[in-house]
Amino acid sequence: MTALRMVALDLSTSAAGIAHTHWHDGTPRLGCRTVKTGLLDLHKKVHHVLADVAAAVKCRPHLVVVEGSFSRPGASDAPLHMLRGVVLHWLWTKGIPYVDVQPSTVKVWATGSGATNGENKVTKDKVIEAVLSTYGGLMQIDPRDSDQCDAVALLSLGMAAYGQPLVSVTSAHQRRALAVPKWPTLATEAGPVVAQ
Repeated sequence: MTALRMVALDLSTSAAGIAHTHWHDGTPRLGCRTVKTGLLDLHKKVHHVLADVAAAVKCRPHLVVVEGSFSRPGASDAPLHMLRGVVLHWLWTKGIPYVDVQPSTVKVWATGSGATNGENKVTKDKVIEAVLSTYGGLMQIDPRDSDQCDAVALLSLGMAAYGQPLVSVTSAHQRRALAVPKWPTLATEAGPVVAQ
């Protein structure tokens, strides 16, 4: 079986998380990082994040897994939608396949719950705790913030979908989360690979 090359993106206009299975030159190496854009204006933020995404996909990934967008009542999410639109269109122009995974699916995958309100609400802290306990210290992955933790969760979900999990998939909530995204058939050097 071909070892899949995959990149995962938790896009944000303040701190975007990126996780990968391979280094820029194609060398197998798990890792994650945060792209912080600070107080830059919106166009500079988008440019900065896109430059880092371009560097991450130099490994020619078979798939990029991207956390889906959301809208918050009473908030303007236009900057995030702009960033997502630019990045997804750029991936498309480069012929790099991507898949959207909704935030609730990422939460279910990482923690077992996708609750967005009430006492069982899945907070960033719960996702961080779950990801660190499962993937922290795994080879070169050592997520240090919520953005990296989301990216690592996305990466591990994508790899598991194609039968190459970073750790064993044993729980019912993980199997449930795997069934939600519309995983594409991947074109690899050894031929097509379909999600399991």
